[in-house]
Amino acid sequence: MDTKSKNSKKFSFAAAGVVVMLAVSAFMACYPLFEKQAANYYTDPLRSGELLQYFYKSNLVFYKSMLDKVQGGENSYADLYLLTEEKELSEGEKFSEDDIDRNYGEIMEERALGEYKDTLARAVNSVMEKWENDTLNVIFRNLDYCVIDHRTGEILKNTGREIEALYKDKSRRDEDAPYVYYVIMDYDGTGSLENIAVRDEKPDALLKNVQSVMAGKWLGNYLSEQSHHYNLSDSNTVYFNSGREKLTYRIHDKPKDMTFIYACTKQQKEDLAAIWKDNSFFWTYQNEIRWAYYQAGTMDVYWIILAVSAFAGLLLTRIKRYCLHRLSGVQMHLEISLSAIVCMMAGMESLIMELVYITNNGFSTGLFAKYTDLFTEESFGMIAGCVNALALTCIFGAWFYLVTTLGEVFDLGLKEFIKERSLIVKITSWLIGKTRKKASQFKEEVLHVDLGGEAEGTVRKLVFINFLFLAAICFLWMFGWIALVIYSVVLYIGLKKYVQKIQEQYRKLLAATRSIANGNLQTRFEEDWGVFESYKEELVKIQSGFKAAVDEEVKSQKMKTELITNVSHDLKTPLTAITTYIELLGEENITPKQRKEYLQVLSRKSNRLKFLIEDLFEVSRASSGNITLNPVDVDICHLLRQVYLEYEDKVEEADLIFRFSMPDEKVILQLDSQKTYRIFENLYVNIIKYAMPHTRVYINARKTETGIQIELKNMSAAELNIPAQDLTERFVRGDSSRNTEGSGLGLAIARCFVELQGGIMKVEIDGDLFKVVIAWRGTVQGTVT
Repeated sequence: MDTKSKNSKKFSFAAAGVVVMLAVSAFMACYPLFEKQAANYYTDPLRSGELLQYFYKSNLVFYKSMLDKVQGGENSYADLYLLTEEKELSEGEKFSEDDIDRNYGEIMEERALGEYKDTLARAVNSVMEKWENDTLNVIFRNLDYCVIDHRTGEILKNTGREIEALYKDKSRRDEDAPYVYYVIMDYDGTGSLENIAVRDEKPDALLKNVQSVMAGKWLGNYLSEQSHHYNLSDSNTVYFNSGREKLTYRIHDKPKDMTFIYACTKQQKEDLAAIWKDNSFFWTYQNEIRWAYYQAGTMDVYWIILAVSAFAGLLLTRIKRYCLHRLSGVQMHLEISLSAIVCMMAGMESLIMELVYITNNGFSTGLFAKYTDLFTEESFGMIAGCVNALALTCIFGAWFYLVTTLGEVFDLGLKEFIKERSLIVKITSWLIGKTRKKASQFKEEVLHVDLGGEAEGTVRKLVFINFLFLAAICFLWMFGWIALVIYSVVLYIGLKKYVQKIQEQYRKLLAATRSIANGNLQTRFEEDWGVFESYKEELVKIQSGFKAAVDEEVKSQKMKTELITNVSHDLKTPLTAITTYIELLGEENITPKQRKEYLQVLSRKSNRLKFLIEDLFEVSRASSGNITLNPVDVDICHLLRQVYLEYEDKVEEADLIFRFSMPDEKVILQLDSQKTYRIFENLYVNIIKYAMPHTRVYINARKTETGIQIELKNMSAAELNIPAQDLTERFVRGDSSRNTEGSGLGLAIARCFVELQGGIMKVEIDGDLFKVVIAWRGTVQGTVT
């Protein structure tokens, strides 16, 4: 069966792996198709509006640079692009504040007209200085540019190539020109864009984009966005001093009498492409590529593969050998599975698009080249493929796993599957069950209110529920009287049944009490007594107490009888021997040798009688608690070994092997050393007398969380046919024939001394295995020996 299960798991994992690998292979096989289709949906960066806006910004920056060079001075951007006109109005031209606010602009009382002009100029200069930095540092290190002043013929460029020939000699614009891309813009004396010439793979699209971008009011719009206080996108008028002065201003962002050329060679174009791929400054370009891949159907193929792999995963669950959906790690709550599926469908979209477009556009190659020197450039493509395969395997594998969690729906059925796996259903069932249980508990609480305890809580609940009913009736207005009558009738019927039930329960209580009073200690209390249920428990305790007292008395009488019999036997045996040998000593014809032997027997029997009487007194005192204890620090493990050494000779005579297992450190307890010594002495003597020869005796001591536990285990020589708990009673021996010289008090004395010192001693029997367990609670002080 185990082998069959392993084979099923191997088959299942292999089938799942095949489905996932097929999904990965199918999706990666579509990469070239995605690239081909995406090319129809995104614009090359050299034709994009983002780059052409930088041409627009550069025109304004280079226009100032050319004027500074030609005029030999320093112009501000505000002087060139901010056109202002201020005028003081006469009384006839003056407008009211309402007219100005409604039709002409706004009144600025808080500052002078000149200060307002300076603020506008600073805003223009600040923006243009930022554009100047962006223009020179971001793009045009890898792009040739040239500015030609029509009036002076002055040229401003950043290359040693004859880029100006593109303007002066139109024949240089043909296919043999060194530049594979250029944009030429001619501005006339009024700032109008007179002529545009371009070269590109798609010149018409580039020309159209250049015309659109250059016609925009980018500077004015940007200034208006940066400060809502200034409206610079169109001509605007601001009035001062209650309408006595006005300032008209606007942005004129068109260079005059100049030609601007931007061009790049084939190598520069490739370098620019690499910069765009690696520079987040061109995020618009990368977003365009993402959108192009989305339009190319990348996600449609992804959804189709997900659907097919989900269908395959569910179809596999119908195969008997397939078992993945039955594994414990796959069986999760339905809500968790569905939430994970939805999150994966929504969250993986961006990751899939990133994988595809980064891989197809070579962005990953640039990343590998930047951060690792371990591989050659030729291997970057293979590395990218491996990374894609690994990522897609994780994605499709996770998808297959989530779909597999729904596989048991076919085995259990939809209803049972939802019942077992739905967390909402389980919580709802739990809440319904809890509500029913609470209602049942309240019903039981009312019907079984404890008359002997506090009933205030039950009364409060009843009053509160009654209040809710009455409050609901109050909201019924006139119909409340009808509801009140119905409620009163129902309440009367309910109270009547309640009182009758209490009377019935009271009669059961009386019958049970009479039965016990008549001496029937076997009376059964199985019926429900309701509010008198607590009295049932007390009667059960009384019945149990009476029965236990009777049993204890019977046992006590039996023990007294056995005690008298045992004491009589154990005392009579040595006393009879003493009497007999005294009579023998009184004979005249005994020899000295016989006399000596008789005296030895008398001495032995008298000592036996003495020890028996002493043990009897000691166990009696211990049982009555009439013993004074002198607790001191006792190393319990050392004491165990010390007692053993005292009896080592007798152990060897009995042919026993003792094995000790104790903590390495000292274990100190507060005990009476003499009484504790006597405990172990009695236990060792008991082992020596009754253990089977040629066997091992195990003495184990271990520290516990509450104290220490000591175990003594040996194999009994005689069959143990007596209950373990009886072995610690007085005058009880394991040898029922009473052939040994033991008093039967050793274990009883040991148990009494253990219990007097706050411990517990138990005797356990398993076949012929005899085991004594002693446990002392309290603080155990351990020190390393």
